[in-house]
Amino acid sequence: MINESYVEIGGYKVFYRSSASLNHMGSLVLLHGRSFTSKDWTGIKAFDVFSATGYDVYAPDYPGFGNSQNNPEYKFSRDFKNSSRFVLDFSRKLGLLDFTLVGPSMGGGITLRTLVDYPDIVSSAVVIGSSGVEPLKDDLPHVEVPLLILWGEFDDVMKREDGVLLKNLVKNSELKIVPGAKHAAYLDNPSFFFDEMKKFLERRRN
Repeated sequence: MINESYVEIGGYKVFYRSSASLNHMGSLVLLHGRSFTSKDWTGIKAFDVFSATGYDVYAPDYPGFGNSQNNPEYKFSRDFKNSSRFVLDFSRKLGLLDFTLVGPSMGGGITLRTLVDYPDIVSSAVVIGSSGVEPLKDDLPHVEVPLLILWGEFDDVMKREDGVLLKNLVKNSELKIVPGAKHAAYLDNPSFFFDEMKKFLERRRN
């Protein structure tokens, strides 16, 4: 079951969707892209799939997106620095620690910046057609958190070279090309996305 809730952060309401698993093997925080909201994760049944796999799932609407109030504290910058603070504040508010952070496109840039700024709160991460690789290229070699990089075979928004660069910059990372998918690869080929996610999470547990 998907729960819809609000939490107050810095005096502003943040909307998020969540679902709980039966055996609580870990937590996933799902971010969204610039043209999307947490609702898009429901279309591919991500909450059901990951909860059935044993994970509690949390997907916020970024401030100023979807049902969340705009908060000037988290305005976007090219290097996503203020954006990563939202992940820190949201996870602290919900009492989450050592979670897996998942981000497509803009959410990928936020994810990468979080790995740079606050690596201790994240156990592993997944990015999909991520933005922010070039602005962060000097910081990314310091990232030690396990990272799964997914890139649509026909991504026409973010060039595949950025995925290869990211793979080369982050030593504990792997790059997978999503067959037949464009930029929103997790929406275009959800079965491949879920298969790779499950394998990645399984390796983290072993």
